[in-house]
Amino acid sequence: MAHAPDFPPGEDENWKYSNTGYVVLGTIIQKATGRPAHQEIEDRVLRPFGLDQTRWTGTSSSLPRPHAEAYQLFGPGDLVNVTKQVAVDHETSFTTTTRDENRLLRALLSGRLLPPRQLAEMKQTVPVSADVQQLWPGGRYGLGLVERPLTCGGTYWSHEGGDSGYITLNGVTDDGRRSAVVSMSEARGDTPEHILSLFQPRMVRAGVVAGRNSVDIAACVDQDDGRVRAQRHPRSRL
Repeated sequence: MAHAPDFPPGEDENWKYSNTGYVVLGTIIQKATGRPAHQEIEDRVLRPFGLDQTRWTGTSSSLPRPHAEAYQLFGPGDLVNVTKQVAVDHETSFTTTTRDENRLLRALLSGRLLPPRQLAEMKQTVPVSADVQQLWPGGRYGLGLVERPLTCGGTYWSHEGGDSGYITLNGVTDDGRRSAVVSMSEARGDTPEHILSLFQPRMVRAGVVAGRNSVDIAACVDQDDGRVRAQRHPRSRL
């Protein structure tokens, strides 16, 4: 390979996020099944769990209607509408809604999507790197899942993400009974420096804090009496 690994394979407690890993996973699915990855996802996940608001987009820049508009800053000046875009990894590029994302998270963590052994492997975590701690404070990374602390005690599972003009915050409790998804227009660049700067501009910082507070509150609601267990949240002033 052209580039050396960041650390030896299988070395405990070492971690680095890599979009390339997910691209490779798509090619492994196709090699193992003889079918495109998106078809396997549709047959094994979308249809069985009624995720009918989730669509494979492929190389098309068109989105189902209605859809949220995406805006981004590319430097000084006005916001640019970047709604129409094609994902680099078009083979596993899907559009979805907050409803379907909630359904997927609950199906996964409740054990309805994967056998217990596979779900347990996803939940084996290591600490995230120091720079990513700024994005996911207290976070630990598993196989496509991030474990993060709740203000009311315990942890929840998540995988936030974004692309040009979009950012999605989410979380689900360990038993899969409670979840929340918040989607917003991100309005910043998507380089690591710009992602970290989400916590600097006042307007964007307030949105991210408010979104994460919503996820935390949803996960901390007592299912028996509907009350929120004691917690303290940072203020999110505009």
